[in-house]
Amino acid sequence: MLCTVTELCRKDVINVDTADRVGFITDVEFDMATGELVHLLVSPGGGFFRPRPPVKICRKDICKIGEQTVLVKNVPPPPPPGGRKLAGLFGK
Repeated sequence: MLCTVTELCRKDVINVDTADRVGFITDVEFDMATGELVHLLVSPGGGFFRPRPPVKICRKDICKIGEQTVLVKNVPPPPPPGGRKLAGLFGK
């Protein structure tokens, strides 16, 4: 089965260890020397006001790429939310 990067970015990512949804693939890192996939960058969501940085999934941790989902293992915990606080915008 062939898959383009655009099609890959539409797939849900599921952690097989916990059966939790990790998020959607937002980007892919390749090794330019070998042409091999190195990491999947997965956005865990968080919304507009609390965006969360992407989680890097190593190639070796990809178990299966299916029609609608990508199954992965050894998912690192997402980094803490970053960015500036909008203090005073909503009265607090």
